[in-house]
Amino acid sequence: MLLEKFISKHFLTLVFAGFWSLTSLAQNTLPDFQSAEIYIHPDPYTETITGEVRYRFKTTSGIDSVVLNAHNMKFEHVILNGQPVAYQIHNGLLSIQGPKKKGTHKLLISYKAFPKQTVYFVGWKDDIGGNEQIWTQGQGKNSSHWVPVVDDMQEKMVFDLSIRMDSTYEVISNGVLRRKAIEDRLRLWEFDMERPMSSYLLAFAIGEYRNLDRQAASGVPLKLYYPQGQEHRAHWTYLYTEEIFDFLESEIGIPYPWKDYKQVPVSDFLYAGMENTGATFFSDRYLVDSLGYNDENYVNINAHELAHQWFGNLVTEKDAAHHWLHEGFATFYAYRAEQALFGPEYVHWKLYETARVLEEMDQNGSGEALTDPGAGSLTFYEKGAWALFILREELGGEVFDRGVRLFLKNKAYSNAQIFDFLKAMETESGTSLSEYRRTWLESEDFEIAAALEFLSKKEPDIATFISAYEDIKKRILPNEKGFNTYWEMGSSPEYKAHIIEAVGPLISRELWEEAARSQVLIVHKALLEHTSETRDWMKPYLNDWLDAPSYVVRENSLFRLWMNDPGNRSAPLDRIAANGSLDNLRLKQLWWLLAMLTPEYKSQDQQRIYLEALRKTTAPGNSWEIRQNGLAMLQQVGALNLQNVEDLMQATEHHSWQFRKFSREMLEDVMAQTPGAANWEELARQFPKEKYKYLHELIATL
Repeated sequence: MLLEKFISKHFLTLVFAGFWSLTSLAQNTLPDFQSAEIYIHPDPYTETITGEVRYRFKTTSGIDSVVLNAHNMKFEHVILNGQPVAYQIHNGLLSIQGPKKKGTHKLLISYKAFPKQTVYFVGWKDDIGGNEQIWTQGQGKNSSHWVPVVDDMQEKMVFDLSIRMDSTYEVISNGVLRRKAIEDRLRLWEFDMERPMSSYLLAFAIGEYRNLDRQAASGVPLKLYYPQGQEHRAHWTYLYTEEIFDFLESEIGIPYPWKDYKQVPVSDFLYAGMENTGATFFSDRYLVDSLGYNDENYVNINAHELAHQWFGNLVTEKDAAHHWLHEGFATFYAYRAEQALFGPEYVHWKLYETARVLEEMDQNGSGEALTDPGAGSLTFYEKGAWALFILREELGGEVFDRGVRLFLKNKAYSNAQIFDFLKAMETESGTSLSEYRRTWLESEDFEIAAALEFLSKKEPDIATFISAYEDIKKRILPNEKGFNTYWEMGSSPEYKAHIIEAVGPLISRELWEEAARSQVLIVHKALLEHTSETRDWMKPYLNDWLDAPSYVVRENSLFRLWMNDPGNRSAPLDRIAANGSLDNLRLKQLWWLLAMLTPEYKSQDQQRIYLEALRKTTAPGNSWEIRQNGLAMLQQVGALNLQNVEDLMQATEHHSWQFRKFSREMLEDVMAQTPGAANWEELARQFPKEKYKYLHELIATL
C-alpha cells in the first residue's frame, strides 16, 4: 500500500477543526502535475473501487488550493507533503488546501469510488461462467469516476498504475508490466509508464484472457489478447496486425512513441474501439472466424486506433475545436494502411462512398466545419480524412510526410492546435495554406466536385461510374441493352457492386444472373441487399449461397428461401444446420426462429426448445447486439415472455446508448399494446426507482 496504516485520529481532528473555506480563496497559480502513482482494488460484486493515488507536482509559488475532478467518491485520507490536510468535496470536485511554498510537492489520497460510468462491470451478475470482465472507457466519460484526477486534456503527466485483483483473471493496463506479485491472497499487477499522457487515456481491463505474443519490425512487443477459449478466432481478428504496425511506423516516420502495444477485445463496448495509450480496447464483435472476417473485420479499426497512438496520444488536441487532429488523421492513416494492404482501388471506392454521404449532408443543410467543436463523427472522421487526402495531393507525398513529421516532433507529448499543423506544413512546403484552411477546414460545405475529380484521376472505373450514375438516376437507357450496358463499361468488383446498387429493383434477369455467376462476394452481397424481390429462377443461386464464405450471405439466402418457398422449408434449414453456420449466434437466432415457425420441420417439443433458446438470448450475458436482435425477433412474432420483458426493462438503463435507445422505444411500444398500470408496476418493483428512472417515469404515464 502507498499509505501508512496508522494516522493519529487526534491529529486529524485538530486539522479539520480548523477547516478553511476554499470558496473564499483565489487560486493564484496552478500546480504543474508531473506524475501519478495509482493503486486500485476493483470489487466487481459491489461495483466499487478502493484506491490510493500519490501525485507529484510543482508550484512556482504558494497556492491556495489543489483541485481535482472526483465523482461519487468517499475519502479516507488526504495528505500533503506528509501531513493530513483539509479538503472539500462539491459538485464532483475535490478541493484540497494547497502548499504555502513553491517547490515540488507530494499529495497522497486514499479513497473509495462508486463509479456510475467510465468503469463497467460486465458478466458478474449472470449465470454464464468465464465471461466476467471489468473495463474502462475514459474518453467522453472521464477517468475521474474511478480515480481523483484532472480531466483536462492539457494536463499531461506520467501515470503508473498498480491493480490488485483475483489471480484467476488477467489484468491489462497502460505501460509495461514491471511486476506481478501475490499480496493478501490476491495478485498485484504493476504497470509503468515513462512518458506523459492525458488522463482520459488511462485504462485497465480485467478478464479471463490469453494472448498472442508478436513483435513489430522495430522490436516493439505486441500483445494481442483474446478471451479464454477463443484462440481459433484470434488469427482472423488480428490478421495483418504486424503489417499495419510496420506500415504506420514507416509511413508516419516517427517511431512508435510507447514501450509496448496491447489490444484487448471487451464485451458490450460502447464504441468500435478506443485508443488508450499503448492499450487499445475494442468491441468483441470483431472476434471473428474465417466467414465472419468477410462480413465485418477488425482491419480498419485496428489501423485507426493504432494511428491514434501518434495522433491523439503523442500529440493531443488543445480542445474540441481541434478534434480533427485526432479523428481526421487516424481515419486518413487507417485508409493509407488499407491501401498498402489491399490496393489503392479498394480505398478509393470507400472514399467515393463517404464523399456521397458528405454531399448528402450538405444538400440537407447539415454540413459542418472541421473547426466546429460540436461537429459530428462523420465530419471529424470522414471529412477530416478527405481534407488530408486533398492536402497530400496538393503538396505532394514527400512534402506532406515531412510536414507531418515536423508537426509531431514539435508537439510531442504536449498539446496542439490546427494552427500548429498548418504551420509545419507551410514550413516544409513554402506555401500559404490560408485558402486550404478556409475551403477544407472552416467551410461547412464539402467540396464534392474536387473530391470526385480527385477520384476520377485515380481510378478509371470510378470516373466511368460517376458518369453512369447520373444517367441511371435519370433512368436513361443508353441503348436496347438497357442497364446492361453500364454493367459492361467497368471491370472491377467494386464497380459492379455499385452498378447493382444504383440500378436496384430495375435490374433485369439477365443482369442479375450474370452478376450471380460472377463468384465475387461483394457482388452477391449487393444483389441480396439491393434487390428485394425473389423469383423462382433465383432459387438455385440462393441455395448455392447457403454455403457462401459469409454469414451475412448465408443468413439472407436462408431467409429468402424460407419466405418464398413454403413447400420446401426443411431443406435450407437442414443445410444451414449441417454446414457450420450455427457457429454464428446471430444466424443461429434466425435459424431457431424459422425452425420454430416451420410445423413440419420438427416436433412440437423440439420447437419449444428452439423458442426457449431464442428467448434466452435477450438476457444479460449476451452482447447487446445479440440481445437487441433477439428482442426484435420475439416481438415481431408475438413471442415475448415475462422474462424477456424483464430483460427489456433492465436494458432501458444499459450503458450502450444505442441499445438503451432501442430498449426504451420498444418498451413504450410493448406497454402501449398491453395497457394496465398495476401489472406494469408489479413487474417494475424489482427495478429500483433511483436506478431505473426512465422505466418508472414511463409507467407513471399509463
